[in-house]
Amino acid sequence: MHKKITTSLSLPTHWLFSSILFIACLTTFNHGFAQTKQTEVQNSTGTPDRKNDSQEKDSGQSDAKKTADSTLPTVVVEAKNTGEAAGYVAKRSITATKTDTPIIEIPQSISVVTRNEMDMRSVQNFTEALRYVPGVTVDQFGFDGRGFEYLYMRGFNALTTANFRDGMSNAAQGLFFNSFITDTYGLERVDVLRGPSSVMFGRGDAGGIVNRVTKRPTAAPIREVEFQYGNFDRKRFAADLGVANKDGTIMMRLVTTALDSDTQVRYPNTGGDRAHNERFYIAPSITFRPTVATTITLMGDVLNNRSGSSPFYITAPDGRFTNVLQSDPKFSRYAQNQGSFSYQLEHHFNEMLTVRQNFRHAFQKGTFQDLFSLGFNNPEQPTLADRGTYATNERLSQTVLDTHLQAKIATGLVSHTLLLGADWNQTNASMRYYEGYTSDYVVPGIDIANPVYSQPVLRPDLLLQNAKQRIDQLGFYIQDQLKYDNWILTLSGRYDRLRTKDSDLLSESATRNKDSAFTGRAGLTYLFTNGIAPYFSYSQSFMAQPGVDANGKPFDPTRASQFEAGVKFQPVGGRSLYTVAFFDLTKTNALSRDPSDPSGAHLMQIGEVRSRGVELEGRGELLRGLNAIGTFTYQDVDNMKDTDFRGKRPIQVPTTMASGWLDYSFGALGYEWLKGFGLGGGVRYTGFTFNEEGNISTTPSFTLFDATLRYERGPMSFNINASNIFNDSYIATTNFNRYYLGTLRTVIGTLTFRF
Repeated sequence: MHKKITTSLSLPTHWLFSSILFIACLTTFNHGFAQTKQTEVQNSTGTPDRKNDSQEKDSGQSDAKKTADSTLPTVVVEAKNTGEAAGYVAKRSITATKTDTPIIEIPQSISVVTRNEMDMRSVQNFTEALRYVPGVTVDQFGFDGRGFEYLYMRGFNALTTANFRDGMSNAAQGLFFNSFITDTYGLERVDVLRGPSSVMFGRGDAGGIVNRVTKRPTAAPIREVEFQYGNFDRKRFAADLGVANKDGTIMMRLVTTALDSDTQVRYPNTGGDRAHNERFYIAPSITFRPTVATTITLMGDVLNNRSGSSPFYITAPDGRFTNVLQSDPKFSRYAQNQGSFSYQLEHHFNEMLTVRQNFRHAFQKGTFQDLFSLGFNNPEQPTLADRGTYATNERLSQTVLDTHLQAKIATGLVSHTLLLGADWNQTNASMRYYEGYTSDYVVPGIDIANPVYSQPVLRPDLLLQNAKQRIDQLGFYIQDQLKYDNWILTLSGRYDRLRTKDSDLLSESATRNKDSAFTGRAGLTYLFTNGIAPYFSYSQSFMAQPGVDANGKPFDPTRASQFEAGVKFQPVGGRSLYTVAFFDLTKTNALSRDPSDPSGAHLMQIGEVRSRGVELEGRGELLRGLNAIGTFTYQDVDNMKDTDFRGKRPIQVPTTMASGWLDYSFGALGYEWLKGFGLGGGVRYTGFTFNEEGNISTTPSFTLFDATLRYERGPMSFNINASNIFNDSYIATTNFNRYYLGTLRTVIGTLTFRF
């Protein structure tokens, strides 16, 4: 385990700065807005809506909401694309540019997983949502019921660095286990932006970011209740309820889920004891529209997560997989309580100027305890694995504030969408870490030939680490999207200042660090009239890396740069999007596991890692009623400068991945008795990976199949979804002297009522 360094600036200073910027924008332009509004009221019947000429119907708002909005006084505003998209294809996104932009105009790879797709595939956790996205490797540690969202993007670890929610960083991580987790039922969509992206978001790393878009109030009433049952005695209840007043000025929504489930993690010789999961989630939200030009949305959520054993299987002395868990059902516990409060303010002064301020404060408290294997050290009983215990008490909080001004102007034949903003991001983490290494503390071993569980194990009380960390970042950014004829030039720049502080309360010492950097992005796109859009871009990222190596030296910040060229194709009038992207990405000061540390806890900096490859993706409606997803990824990832591992591929990174999904609604055939029936199926392939930095042994490739069957009639729908339908038992990875078993067959039935 390694300690981390963090940053700090004062809350009042940056809150005041962003608030002054927001108020100044309102004050400066309020008079101009009043005059503009008066002019629009006088000429409301003749005002041309230039934005709507290019805005797609799936701008993230439902038809009912658009109808309700049209009853308000006529004013030209730009709707933020944060909501539901029809079918499997979203045509617009605010993730890449913080402006509502057609995806075909964004000079960077971006995929969107819509709410419709998540429902069709009965997505149960966040990494499942990304199974059919190119360039993304999920579940590299196999099945993990604790809630951790393991993923790699273009060959780089993105467990927390890619975690964004509603356009703001949610990439906070505690000193050991604590990190924010996601309930997918509370999401409207997931935007996956690949490649360096810190120019707009600050903490985005080399591989990209994943923006989780939260469900929020709409003017259309929402009444949905779900009942779910699956294998491993999975039981879940969910509800999504929304109301609005007649004129749409007040809208409310409540999303909640409750889960009680066993898991595939089964203890041998116990008669069937399994690791158990319990989760409760509730997220209320309310939107006020005091005027047609002003929107205020308040959102909150609480998530309680309880889970049992870590899914780590002991490796036999000869390297075999033993199916023996190192944990104990009576001792291993993972308990997390997290919550957040956020607001989003948006005000349109006129057609030209819009100001927004987004804020979120999130917090988490975690209590964790488990056992870990110490190897086979008894010659008289060679099958007895020694074990140790650890326990942590952790706290984590993150406060993010983002304020920006958007202006739409024209200079001659060139139109501009300008963005000027500042954001502040502060993370605070603390941890008390215990292990059981006192003379009178005995941890029972486990015999892999005849394992005995539910042995008495005391919670450790030897305090080995009492640490605090703080990361404080202030960033200023500017962007211009220039349009001339069919050409689109996107230019972005950012300056970040970071302060880090890591405190060891046992030694009464502290380490401080200061970093700053400029990052940029430039992209050029050409729009052909037939829907083809070639593009080229260059982007950078900069990220401070909390932590120290095995010698106590703080890690240097990482930088990344990428060249990307590709083509996007969106058939005119169709509901599909096809993309191909070639990328060359280099990251400096990358971190990797320190092979000299057998526990796998410490990291080291290996110099430079390069990732080059190609990604193909197609999403859309091929025929009436037939939706499809197809992806292919080839990535060549190598250590470039490290003397020990130069030319070696990082662990857990496959070279090749591919996936395909087809879904058909039989009602398209025109037969009444088939109306409401639907059938879908998919296949996922992941290539082999290396288990250690020296690329000595490998984990074989695997191919998995998924399927779904549904029936809809009136307000009711029933869906049966199965992943890994042939129940292939495969190893996701092997490292740290442990095996990680992949996700076995999961079958889930969902009954939904919409009324």
